[in-house]
Amino acid sequence: MREIEIKARVANKDQLLKAFTDKNIQLTDPIEQHDVVYYVEGTKDNAPDSVWLRLRTENGTKTILTLKKQHRGGLDSIEHETVVADAEEARGIILALGFTLYSDLTKTRQKAKVGEIEICLDEVQDLGCFVEAEKLAELDADGQKIESELWEVLNEFGVDKKDEVLEGYDVLHRSQSRLINLR
Repeated sequence: MREIEIKARVANKDQLLKAFTDKNIQLTDPIEQHDVVYYVEGTKDNAPDSVWLRLRTENGTKTILTLKKQHRGGLDSIEHETVVADAEEARGIILALGFTLYSDLTKTRQKAKVGEIEICLDEVQDLGCFVEAEKLAELDADGQKIESELWEVLNEFGVDKKDEVLEGYDVLHRSQSRLINLR
């Protein structure tokens, strides 16, 4: 399946939570997600057709292996996921395939559904608070049309497109780490 998402930085989390409550949107309990992302060295961030692997451990217990192949770039990708029984063995496979560590970050996520759209409220270590809206689509779907649909939903909660973030947390985290290392 193809996952199309949009993301925005949240300036006022309490205001967003109130907007959810006012529209009877119930968020799940918080889930801690530790994401370790791997890439083939030399791959450009968000390059169409680039392949990324992620090991996500949720609440320290369940590990999910995800392959993301950038479709149009940015937050539009073909995605395959499976639960893995042994995270260290999966890591060994990833490294043996020639992938290398790209980023390692932890976030706390709460989710909700609005029709076919999943809303995620994320507190990302060292990056702050974000909201995402995502929808699964067929490979030939009109990505721009779906992004517009996602923005309509986020706008209902007071999220403004001026706060849009076009990169994944892994890219943001890596960029921030580079800046810190340059100081």
